Amino acid sequence: MPQTVFNVLSQASVFAGETTGGSVLAKVVTAEMMNGVMDEVIGLLPVCIPVMVTFIGLRKGISFMQSILHAA
Repeated sequence: MPQTVFNVLSQASVFAGETTGGSVLAKVVTAEMMNGVMDEVIGLLPVCIPVMVTFIGLRKGISFMQSILHAA
């Protein structure tokens, strides 16, 4: 049996899982907003990629040094 929630404004019970009129997010988010998000993500790439490469390089370097010291 589905759970019900009483809607005070319309004086009606609303069933959980029941959708009315489509997605709320589709009504709020516009193409301009998504373009702004994409521009910010693209703007962060020149910072994030070198940081990730440096981090991976440091991890590999530390691992290499540990394997040399362990073998000695």
